[in-house]
Amino acid sequence: MGNDDSWAALAWGIAAMGWLVALVLGVAWQRARQRKAAPVDGNVDLLTGLPLRPIFLEQAGREVNRAQRAGHVLSALLVDIDHMRKLNEQYGTHAGDLVLRHVADACRSCVRDFDLLGRFSGEEIALVLPDTPLDGAITVADRIAARVASNLVHLEDGRDIAVSVTVGHATIQNESDTIEDLLLAADANVGLVNT
Repeated sequence: MGNDDSWAALAWGIAAMGWLVALVLGVAWQRARQRKAAPVDGNVDLLTGLPLRPIFLEQAGREVNRAQRAGHVLSALLVDIDHMRKLNEQYGTHAGDLVLRHVADACRSCVRDFDLLGRFSGEEIALVLPDTPLDGAITVADRIAARVASNLVHLEDGRDIAVSVTVGHATIQNESDTIEDLLLAADANVGLVNT
């Protein structure tokens, strides 16, 4: 009778394993279907929902040209997440992703509908503010920094992360300035004026 019980237990174990494998394969198949069904826009950063750098630079370049032709003022901001590498090392890259989303949301909430935002690098978000002089851009930078700092990023394990940003700024200086010139100038200003 001992052998019959062993064979029955083995048969039940094999059947249970088969059900488990079927369940795992079913879940994997369902996820694959969902990924295929979800529209993927190669122009948008999936993490932040912001345009990717090449698309942002194209749109921003057109806006700079328009401002120059019309003789309008235009400013750019470069929002740099402070200590991003340290955050990734200390809390993990998933936490870094949450921080980046938090900063992108803060930037979005502090600008007008026609301002341009884009994911510029791993830890930077670029903004172009049409019809905005330097003092107005600094006001927006202050708002973004305050919004980022006012809310903690909550991790699934219950820990909270305080986040801060440093924002560089620049304004069109002459008719030959390009978006690249503006962003380089804003990058050079990062850290000179902590907002």
